[in-house]
Amino acid sequence: MKLRIDGREAPVRVQAARRYRQRLVGLIGRRHLATDQALWIPACRSIHMFFMRFAIDAVFLDGEGRVLTVRAGIRPWRTATVWRARSVLELAAGAAATLGIKENSHVQIVADAAVGGGA
Repeated sequence: MKLRIDGREAPVRVQAARRYRQRLVGLIGRRHLATDQALWIPACRSIHMFFMRFAIDAVFLDGEGRVLTVRAGIRPWRTATVWRARSVLELAAGAAATLGIKENSHVQIVADAAVGGGA
């Protein structure tokens, strides 16, 4: 999936964590998260960093994709909760600032266009 920030496409590939196991494990077990990768967790308002090896930026979104808050550089063994959030986008530490994501930005997670088809 692709990431759009305030209408412009960002150079980030997004993976969705929709199933229970994907949501539970998240980024655990990875040694790092590349700056061009992200994990989106829909229907989520709280994350944990238990057993993680690196810090991340967590972008908490409302139901329309508006950024409620950015928790930058969350270190391992911490938690973060935003009760009004409806989903969370996890990025490499520092990536939110680099991409210009801040409170009240609008973030869209867009499915890749289908291959083939035609006109």
